[in-house]
Amino acid sequence: MKKTIILSIILFALLATERSQAQVVQGAPPLDNFYIKENHVGRMPRPYVFVREADVYISRRLWRMIDFRQSFNQFFYFPVRPVQDRVSFMTMVMDGLQEGVLTAFDPITDDFTRPLTFEEFIAAHTNMITREVEDLDNPGVMISRTDTTSFSTEDVKLLRIKESWFIDRQRGIRDIRILGLAPVLRRYDDHGEFRGIQDLFWLHYEECRVLFANTDSFNRHNSAMRLSYDEVFAQARFFNSFITKMDNQQDRHLQQFLSGWQLLAESERIKIELLNLEEDLWVY
Repeated sequence: MKKTIILSIILFALLATERSQAQVVQGAPPLDNFYIKENHVGRMPRPYVFVREADVYISRRLWRMIDFRQSFNQFFYFPVRPVQDRVSFMTMVMDGLQEGVLTAFDPITDDFTRPLTFEEFIAAHTNMITREVEDLDNPGVMISRTDTTSFSTEDVKLLRIKESWFIDRQRGIRDIRILGLAPVLRRYDDHGEFRGIQDLFWLHYEECRVLFANTDSFNRHNSAMRLSYDEVFAQARFFNSFITKMDNQQDRHLQQFLSGWQLLAESERIKIELLNLEEDLWVY
């Protein structure tokens, strides 16, 4: 018995030594932790429960907006620059687009009809602005200067979500399925005046799930128990948002006829209406 224990300890020590030596041979940077994180490598998203059309008793389509500037949602925005074990949401998305893991769709519509290449997106968001400025070597003489501005992930502080809310009478529950995501940019003119928002592109959520499942978000309470981005969206719904549209006859967004506190009040009214509808179905 003692020999077996001793042999097990020696074998474990040899395996640990080989692992550390392999890291040195591969030229990997020093480990920024006291253990190797392996649980999220090759992780697959939890599959959805199959739903038959006949079991969808009530269904409504909603559009929500997540504001990264809210304290609860800031884990989407930070870190602005990637660190060794963590990236922001937009950095993850742009890396996925550049590597061909994700497909961007034209933001003109949200029904995923026209794919965009990464090069097309970058070209569409690269601007060349010519200004007349004073020549520093010749005071009083004006010269033309061309400034080039390109897209930066730091500028994205909003995220639009398209989802379906439905009641499954087979399981007797209310369920939500996210259909798509669209990063949103706030536009300003040369004088810093706000000129509105612009959807950059749409992502089909089903295609995003594998990448999201293999990327951890930040947990401000416990770094050992981080949620993947897929768990943040599809399972825990760990974000704060407000409703900007519910499917309607005129196909209008709330901001087309409401603004300010009225927009937020209508968003809360829709949330309560949906919750009451769910409760009323199962109260006898």
